[in-house]
Amino acid sequence: MEPSPELEKAGALPAADAAPAAPVSRRRKFTKLLQPFAVEPGIVTPVIWFFLDWLVLGVAIASLLIVDAWWIKVLTSMVAGLWIARLFVIGHDACHGSYTPNKTLNKWIGRIAFLPSLTPYSLWEIGHNLAHHGFTNLKGRDYVWTPYSPIEFARLSWIRRQLERVYRSGVGQGVYYMIEMWWKKLFFPGRKHVAMRRTSYTVDSFMVAAFAAVWIGGLVAWGIHSHRSIISLLIFAFAVPFFLWNCLMGFVVYVQHTHPRVAWYERRDEWSANAGYATTTVSVTLMRPLDGLIHYILEHGAHHVNMGIPLYRLKEAQARLAATLDERLNSEVFTWRYYWNTVRRCKLYDFAKHVWTDFDGHITSEPMINSR
Repeated sequence: MEPSPELEKAGALPAADAAPAAPVSRRRKFTKLLQPFAVEPGIVTPVIWFFLDWLVLGVAIASLLIVDAWWIKVLTSMVAGLWIARLFVIGHDACHGSYTPNKTLNKWIGRIAFLPSLTPYSLWEIGHNLAHHGFTNLKGRDYVWTPYSPIEFARLSWIRRQLERVYRSGVGQGVYYMIEMWWKKLFFPGRKHVAMRRTSYTVDSFMVAAFAAVWIGGLVAWGIHSHRSIISLLIFAFAVPFFLWNCLMGFVVYVQHTHPRVAWYERRDEWSANAGYATTTVSVTLMRPLDGLIHYILEHGAHHVNMGIPLYRLKEAQARLAATLDERLNSEVFTWRYYWNTVRRCKLYDFAKHVWTDFDGHITSEPMINSR
């Protein structure tokens, strides 16, 4: 996808740098390579999936209104959090216009699917579709898990350095996503993050806030009516599912773009020359049926090359892309050993040497490109 002037207008990019330097013809070549997998799906099947995921989430939340055993509450809360994530993936595809062939239907499915994760549709669209996809792993453009350099980290306040340590501890992804992404950039963001005030941003934010008010208010009302613990209801039927969703999302975007072999860039010429729009992702393979439980969202390289690929064709598209760019793509079969190795080595990034370092500045990876 080529970044739009709308990105500049929305305040997501500095005006002077709004246009990408990537060789457009080369990027289009890869997009065209995967175009056969972006065949427009029918409407019936995607709509059925959408309603089924809403049904499972509704049943999980409804169950939490009446169950008393704590272990059932914990398990059901986890199911609710997972299904919030599944609905988000559907909304993600709809926001890219790849979920159904109907543009208007995609927008409404996206907005409704985003509600349980309290994500304003239009704000996600401008930040994700344009900033993240348009400039993946290009510092100053992409803002998802952007690493500090050792010099930048040393200049941070003591509190901010400790927060960064929590974020990159391997168990802090939920805290990261909730603070740095949802709170700062999605839920009524300030002008520092979204300079322009658009009516759609405000409307979508109020829609999400209204949904949260109904969700929380309904739990309080039920607690009063049924003489059940309001605190317990709020914890298990709202707070735990919502925080678990943040943990899942923070984890997914972390493993998709953080790896000892994945480079970050400060210069657009380096980013373009190294096909940063395709080579800065990690395709992570999970054992079945775990990949299906999260709608195959970790088949990520193909998605970044062509956002029009629906979730159920990502595996095929990733295989085609790997056959073309095999030596430059990053893929992993998920193991905890691989994950903790990444966490241990990827704390800060030296943009001049193109190596990852730990928090003390010690180099922890091989140089990924030849810097000039």
